[in-house]
Amino acid sequence: MKSTKTQKMYITLISVMKQINALEEHLYIKLVNRTHRGIKLTVQGQKIYDEAKILIENSDNYLNKIQEKTSSMIHIGSSFLNSAKEFIDLWHSIQTLIQRYKLRGVPYGGNHDKIMEVYQSLGIKFDFLIGAFNSSQILFFASCKQLGTYNVCVALPRSHPLAKKKKLSITDLYNEKLLCVSSGDCLNIDDFRKNMQMFYPQIILEDVGYFYDLDTFNRCEEEGCLLLTLDAWDLIHPSLITLPVDWSYQMPYGLLCQKIPQNKLRNA
Repeated sequence: MKSTKTQKMYITLISVMKQINALEEHLYIKLVNRTHRGIKLTVQGQKIYDEAKILIENSDNYLNKIQEKTSSMIHIGSSFLNSAKEFIDLWHSIQTLIQRYKLRGVPYGGNHDKIMEVYQSLGIKFDFLIGAFNSSQILFFASCKQLGTYNVCVALPRSHPLAKKKKLSITDLYNEKLLCVSSGDCLNIDDFRKNMQMFYPQIILEDVGYFYDLDTFNRCEEEGCLLLTLDAWDLIHPSLITLPVDWSYQMPYGLLCQKIPQNKLRNA
């Protein structure tokens, strides 16, 4: 008759005996006495069993402590374009989370050529990223929890004639080169571009790719042109000034995490 324990473990008694035999050969120690009534641990076998049980319990306790320490830590990514400030402000307003979890900031580079590698690290290197993520490429494999909106503005060199203004009108942009996110990735920007091209063809739109980096802002300063930007990025470049425009374009921002977040994030 098969043992109830071996049935629950989906193994046979023959398999168990083969493993015991192999262990005895490896240790050069007799672990069990075999009789027609069954098997019984030898004195040496009992000692090894007791010690092994202690080792397993200690190992489980250690792993549990490591997992608890790891699971209570939330890693938030931060770059010069996507600062974690909004998340940190929100974090400190929720005292219950502060008590249960620890927050660790993880810096990352803003090079647009490697930015997709950053997003692919969600759930591995980062638990959250924060910023304007209305990109079809990003949202294809990640989820975003919106926290608010940024205003779409225009950045320009401080030496530019328009820099003296406090707010720009759309007509101020006539005959100016406006660097802009390329079409086909961001719905908000695609709508903006269509409206500009249809109603304000006097504005010269020039593509700069799907993602900005520091070189994008440097180019704006070096060429003396305008750059479509966000009010959250007003301090990115010391030689540029960010001005509002009399339009109502906005960009949603929020927390970006992997499509199926880990338990600690769902629980939080």
